[in-house]
Amino acid sequence: MRVTLHDYATDPSLPQKDGVNLAHENIAALLKESGDSGLDVSFHDFTRLLVDEDYARRVLAEVDCVVSNVGPHAHYYFWLRQRLRLDFRILRDVRTAIWSSYLLQEHLCRAWLRPDDVLLVASHYTRGVYERIFPHLAGLPTVRCYPLSVGFPAAEGFRARDARAGARPRVIGYIGRLSEDKNFPDLVELLIRLNRADPGGYRLRACGDVHSPSCDPALVRQRIAAELGDGDWFEYLPARPNSGVWELYDRFDVLVFPSTSNLETLGRVLVEASHAGVPIVCGEHAAAPELVPAGALCRVHYAQRRDYSAHFDHSLGRVSLDDMQRVLAGAILERSTCHLEYLTHPDKFMRILRACAAGGRPEPEPLELAPAQRAFIGALAVDLPAPLEARAADALLARLARWFVSLQRQGTPEREGLIARLSEMSQHPERTSRFVRKTLGTSADFTDVGGIDIELCHVAGFYPSFRLQA
Repeated sequence: MRVTLHDYATDPSLPQKDGVNLAHENIAALLKESGDSGLDVSFHDFTRLLVDEDYARRVLAEVDCVVSNVGPHAHYYFWLRQRLRLDFRILRDVRTAIWSSYLLQEHLCRAWLRPDDVLLVASHYTRGVYERIFPHLAGLPTVRCYPLSVGFPAAEGFRARDARAGARPRVIGYIGRLSEDKNFPDLVELLIRLNRADPGGYRLRACGDVHSPSCDPALVRQRIAAELGDGDWFEYLPARPNSGVWELYDRFDVLVFPSTSNLETLGRVLVEASHAGVPIVCGEHAAAPELVPAGALCRVHYAQRRDYSAHFDHSLGRVSLDDMQRVLAGAILERSTCHLEYLTHPDKFMRILRACAAGGRPEPEPLELAPAQRAFIGALAVDLPAPLEARAADALLARLARWFVSLQRQGTPEREGLIARLSEMSQHPERTSRFVRKTLGTSADFTDVGGIDIELCHVAGFYPSFRLQA
């Protein structure tokens, strides 16, 4: 059985890899190391497929399955399959929840989905969200599988922790974007509250790229000092490679994850913390109820009847500070064991791939949602354009493919011309300007998730919005 995929490697000039980058690198590593004698795995250059028809035919004509290992761009494989009149199955994924890039992918794929194409999701929550937005997906194969444990270190290497409250100060850990959609400012407020109630009892150690001005470490230190006085309350560490985060988990007493972002599909850090034996405290948002013990989940107060653009990340509400303070001040912090299931997902991925390559379908899985997840999904309303007919989808994808390729060709007159046109057509010119500035210091390739993929929504005239109804 013949399988092909893009050999995904994140642009090394990007300041931080996100979950999408890590997921695709995990999959590439898994298939390089699998040694499965029943699979003939080859790697290709995704961008070249779109500019060299002879190459595309050579790569795709004889394969049984294509793994879309390219971020929110699976629609180009569907387009090539249709244009070249080929007959392979496609294994695609969605790696962010309510976000224009992956919504556009599913919008464009819809006309050409076949019963044996498979969608991978990271969580029950993600599947529930996508079946809410795209009801036709409920009748097609969707499987919960995220082989993120590829490359996890041995659990025995982490320090033993007493689940009971121990030495002070207790170190609260945070890994990820320091941003408002992740509610990082609320974590700072929580630190202040905890130390007012238990002076000197808590310290915050945060690692990640700073995405919101309000989360600038200097401003955070000023705010904490104004409330608590001078002290060693807060340590900021710049973003680091994923291989370097494990040493950090060993320096945390508890991980606090206050995110209510529309982008969440899993919360990779929750699985990593579970593997490292670090207790977790978080809101019952997104996939958290699937991953974290009930006693460590905190109520979320969502903003209702507010319109959001799916082009951006948003904080959809607030995790109860009272709940988080109560849990953190408790005598025992219960640990998660969610990593145990995800340790099996590399093998699960290979089983799914073998079934797909053999022309079969993976075993159907029930959709299991916690009450908080079911309530959120039931309240979610998303405004999308009408579905495209195949001919309209083909014409749009032919146009998008040209833009996709040309925007990655730094220094060419064609790219400069398209950048000028993009700036004129953009309905979010400030974001487009940030995209253009960022590419000056990067390879300008599609591994910068939230770059080309979002900007092509302007070319497609694709501007979804959403809200949470009462």
